[in-house]
Amino acid sequence: MQEAWDYIIVGAGSAGCVMAERLSADGRSRVLVLEAGGENDSFWVTLPKGVAKLVQKPEHLWAYPVSQPREEGGPLGEVWIRGKGLGGSSSINGMIWSRGEPADYDAWESEAGATGWNGESMTAAFLELEDHAAGPSQTRGSGGLVHVDPACYTYPLADRMIEAGEALGLKRVDDLNGTTGPRVGLFSHNVRKGRRESAARTYLAVARKRANVTVVTGAMANRIVFNGRRAVAVEATVRGQSCRFGCSGEIVVSTGAMESPLLLQRSGIGDAVRLKAAGIPVVAHSPDVGERMIEHLSISIPYRLEKGRGTNRSFFGIGAAMAMLRYLVRHDGIMATGPFEVGAFLNVAHPDGRTDAQLYLGGYTFRVGHDNDPVPLDKIDPKPGVTIYGQLLRLTSESSVRATGLSPSDSPEIRHNFLSTGHDRESAIALVRVMRAYMASSPLGDMVGTELVPGPHVESDEDLLAAFRRLSTCGLHAIRSCRMGGDPEAVVDPRLRVNGVQGVRIADCSVIPWHVTGNTNAPAMAVGLRGAKLILDDRGAEPLWSQFCSEI
Repeated sequence: MQEAWDYIIVGAGSAGCVMAERLSADGRSRVLVLEAGGENDSFWVTLPKGVAKLVQKPEHLWAYPVSQPREEGGPLGEVWIRGKGLGGSSSINGMIWSRGEPADYDAWESEAGATGWNGESMTAAFLELEDHAAGPSQTRGSGGLVHVDPACYTYPLADRMIEAGEALGLKRVDDLNGTTGPRVGLFSHNVRKGRRESAARTYLAVARKRANVTVVTGAMANRIVFNGRRAVAVEATVRGQSCRFGCSGEIVVSTGAMESPLLLQRSGIGDAVRLKAAGIPVVAHSPDVGERMIEHLSISIPYRLEKGRGTNRSFFGIGAAMAMLRYLVRHDGIMATGPFEVGAFLNVAHPDGRTDAQLYLGGYTFRVGHDNDPVPLDKIDPKPGVTIYGQLLRLTSESSVRATGLSPSDSPEIRHNFLSTGHDRESAIALVRVMRAYMASSPLGDMVGTELVPGPHVESDEDLLAAFRRLSTCGLHAIRSCRMGGDPEAVVDPRLRVNGVQGVRIADCSVIPWHVTGNTNAPAMAVGLRGAKLILDDRGAEPLWSQFCSEI
């Protein structure tokens, strides 16, 4: 006889870690967490500036080749990356704690039919998650598990960057969260005493202290096993061995916007025609699984710095040695923060005038190759420079991710369809023009020199769009591949239950039904927190009691 688990959480990413802690808090419900990656306990995970190393290490990330090259001169061989191992992307990202705006979540409810998901409920979740260094307020949480620092590190050039934003008409704020409208300031980071505050180091660390929680790493979920349409087990490969984990309660899929739709499809939930073509037996026809995905789209514009001092010297020779020594002794300085210190939110093209773009600024540049393209993220230019990095946050182009076979080793087909709508093309051109205007604003305009990429010779709308197609990359913020909604074709209902089957919920960025005007780590954790509350509410006050059953 094999004991079945009350809850099986597939994926220990940002949302899954929160789920594990909340669902195990009664001390009695048996919770199993399956994670395909490893422990993520290396020094480079803990070190905030270690992100440049992490994104080059396959043991810490998933790499997804995009099968559809961009139209009209887009680059071939694009690869999307996501975090692998405990903490998921929260263990390799830039640690920017960005909550989006309440209007984003109001639209989830009013436009997408996600009843109960709105600005009020999501703000409450953020406040519960946070332990804000600036103390509690109506817009800041205190006493939560995630430490939020609104000013990890600053330097004179960062102040000039903020002043340039003010000159452009943006409002300077002490906290970019909790406010709306055009604004500029220092990014908040989920960093505590110079160490990354991933979901694994916060929520999962608490859960793992409980006897009713088991975490299995190196466990790749192949499929969910159904008895009819009732989920009864997860079939996984654990370090080369095939295993089945029985479940007497609910299975929670938290593998992210790429892997969650793929797991559902491999389990027989998706478009029936496509599943059959891939050789996958159909359990439930759900045509939107893996479809209608939306992403942020980004472009980086580096400049030479002619006056003042940037941060590039801190990454070479004696400067790097001193920066690391300071970090090891005091756990502060430039090594204790993410890639960008200054941020701005503004509108560049959306007709409703609300935020549709995010800017990131840092006092360094990456090297530029012979083809006038930036080179990999660990190749910082030794020459002084400033980088402005922009993201379009409210694109209308829809992407898809589709399984091509029964095995996780069968490469998925990912189609991004970027810039396929007129709105998105106009937004791309507008974003570049605004980024250039920002860099021309005083005092930055008096300090910077040559625009390195795409270069000042690129001026016309046609040339700007062509350059944007060539240089832009996905924002690593994909959502809606298993969208939540109240309509019959929604993949999950507003209680995160997968439509068409029983005993399966999804809690991660894949369920997010509409735009988030900011980074997605904090919203993912909020989805995990609210999702756990929904499960507990549906369960009632009494804990689940594990049942004994034969191994499936």
